[in-house]
Amino acid sequence: MKTFIDKIDYAVKNWWVSLLLGLLYIIVALCLMFAPLSSYVALSIIFSVSMLVSGLLEIIFAASNRKTLSSWGWYLAGGIIDLILGIYLVAYPLLSMEVIPFFVAFWLMFRGFSAMGYSMDLQRYGTREWGWYMAFGILAVICSFAIIWQPGIGAMSIVYMLAFAFLIIGFFRVMLSFELKNLHKKNREE
Repeated sequence: MKTFIDKIDYAVKNWWVSLLLGLLYIIVALCLMFAPLSSYVALSIIFSVSMLVSGLLEIIFAASNRKTLSSWGWYLAGGIIDLILGIYLVAYPLLSMEVIPFFVAFWLMFRGFSAMGYSMDLQRYGTREWGWYMAFGILAVICSFAIIWQPGIGAMSIVYMLAFAFLIIGFFRVMLSFELKNLHKKNREE
């Protein structure tokens, strides 16, 4: 069975999708930070649309690498979860405002554990900076538990917690994209 490194030449042909996802999350985080007094409805819409776009991009990445990337199913699962959440939240904005902290917490928890798993893969493949990816995953999980623990702390606090969470996942995705690009380049040189 071929390893990830053996197939990296083809597996990361769309490494930039991770970069786009990271930039999307960072932009959403900055919007939340610099417009904290905007309505909770706007937060619901921003979150819903970003989940929808995130799901679509992740599904595209997984589908384009299904024959060469052994862990493509995890990317697909994450994309499907994001897509379903995005569709649901767009369809029911009033209901989503009531339960958005729980959606965010469980989505963030899934993404945090995924980030931790990806970091372990990167460690096995010889990436020296795998610890940073693990740290981002752990921070995401900690944020998810904080949101679950205090879902009713008020819209302002949730806005900042969401902004921080999006920033963590955004930086993780941007760093991951460059790591995948470097692995791709390294494999081409060999």
